[in-house]
Amino acid sequence: MGHPATLGEYHDFAAPAKFRDQQFIMRTLTLLFFVAIVLVSASVQAHAQHLLPAGQTAAPAHRQDIYQIQLDPKTAESLLVHREPPACQKDEDGIKVMGTVVVAITIDKDGKVSHARTISGPRILRPLALAAARKYLYRPYLLNKRPVEVETEISVKMDCIFHNGQA
Repeated sequence: MGHPATLGEYHDFAAPAKFRDQQFIMRTLTLLFFVAIVLVSASVQAHAQHLLPAGQTAAPAHRQDIYQIQLDPKTAESLLVHREPPACQKDEDGIKVMGTVVVAITIDKDGKVSHARTISGPRILRPLALAAARKYLYRPYLLNKRPVEVETEISVKMDCIFHNGQA
């Protein structure tokens, strides 16, 4: 017949079936757990939607703060309503300084320049370019029919005369 231990191995079919049943139960419980999480999440979102005032959706309020909208200079130029010329003297006696100052600006939802910093250009012209850029006025940039804050760069061309002591 054979060795008794060998016969015992061949006749013990219950152990692998029990193991397969336990695996099936664990997989089923895991699947049910994830389905429950999805359903609870959907229920919470639906409940939150009912708490909002009419006409508003449950989109994250901070979504705009996450994404910084960069506007190319040509698009920004098309939205420009008022350009303030730099406050330079134009008389002939003094040192003439010409150049272009590149200024990075932030345009708020109302179209006003809320922040400005120089990127490049003659150092002596930078303060005048900043002062002029802060007075620029734009039509608000619309995203999904709502005004949003944007960043862009502008080039301020300047031709100024500086007198002794100013330069």
